[in-house]
Amino acid sequence: MKNLKRVGNIFFWITLGTPILSFALASRIGESEIFGVAGIVRYSWIMWLFIPIGIVSILIGMKLKNSNQKYKKNFIVAFICLPLIIIFGSYRFIFSTISYDTNKVIQIEEEIKIELPHSIKIATIEFDSYYVSYLKIVDKDSKITFENELEKNDLWQKKLSYEIKGLLPPDIQCEIEPFEHFIFYDTRNQKYNSLPSTQEHNFIFIAYDDETQRLVILDTVKAS
Repeated sequence: MKNLKRVGNIFFWITLGTPILSFALASRIGESEIFGVAGIVRYSWIMWLFIPIGIVSILIGMKLKNSNQKYKKNFIVAFICLPLIIIFGSYRFIFSTISYDTNKVIQIEEEIKIELPHSIKIATIEFDSYYVSYLKIVDKDSKITFENELEKNDLWQKKLSYEIKGLLPPDIQCEIEPFEHFIFYDTRNQKYNSLPSTQEHNFIFIAYDDETQRLVILDTVKAS
């Protein structure tokens, strides 16, 4: 019976840590440093893999109860942690505003007439008036080809003007601070890297960070 109590204590602590451990694993695999919350949501189902730990903790608690041993802490921690894991693990299937469709890149290319890498992972988040796409180049040759295009194409700028930067959402302004390459396209006037002449405008903005092989694309912005 001492062995069962020891195992019960072990599973108590393991179960207590499952929400944090499973979330950390989803963040790691989802590359949250690249894709942010969208990366975590993409792999949130991984948290469900930790459900059996809580179930085992409950079974051990039941066994301890039948043996007239202390059991409540195993029940309590399992009944707290299991719902958390189940709820957060369901996010992948709940958030309809997040898409992982790589066809988004083709749509941007056709509109802005700029060649973008296709060997990518992508996450696109839909907001009220715009979309933000996070891309990571996953192929070395694709990265080299794209960076060569950056150097050849004068439309890519290495510095972003304060006026254009001011048109971006504040969180995007902070996020692209370390990025090295930028392109701004006014879709209404079909002009590159110039401030829209009217208050009403739509634009596509792309930023690239060669260190992380990461692109941020902001499009379908509607302002008036």
